[in-house]
Amino acid sequence: MTIGNEQEPPRENAVERSGETKGEVAAAELKEEVAELQAEVEILEEIIDLEEWAKADRKPKRAKRYRVRIDKEYRVVEVHEMTGRETLALVGKTPEAYQLSQRFRGGRVEPIKPDQIIEFHRHQIERFQTLALDSTEG
Repeated sequence: MTIGNEQEPPRENAVERSGETKGEVAAAELKEEVAELQAEVEILEEIIDLEEWAKADRKPKRAKRYRVRIDKEYRVVEVHEMTGRETLALVGKTPEAYQLSQRFRGGRVEPIKPDQIIEFHRHQIERFQTLALDSTEG
């Protein structure tokens, strides 16, 4: 607000004073992601067998298709990511009856929630395992 000929001093944005604005940070992150995607698009693999790549210690990248192992069965998918529920459905199972886990290179195993997104191109997933939730005797 100005009174007569007086002017208010310019206000500084609190974020700007700390270095970068939120917009600058977001722009930098976006540029980094675009550069990564451009590099991946240039060398888009036709199909990546996740198990073979993990055993060979190769970091997976985006591909047109992925060959995934769920228990002893192999499936080829044409997406970069799926939910736990979708992955179980590939072998005719549901999260109500089975727990899905992902096994990484080196033997580490992590459970996957039904709505958790699995990105095939981000981690060295060796295979998926299922475990029946209802223990049967005998």
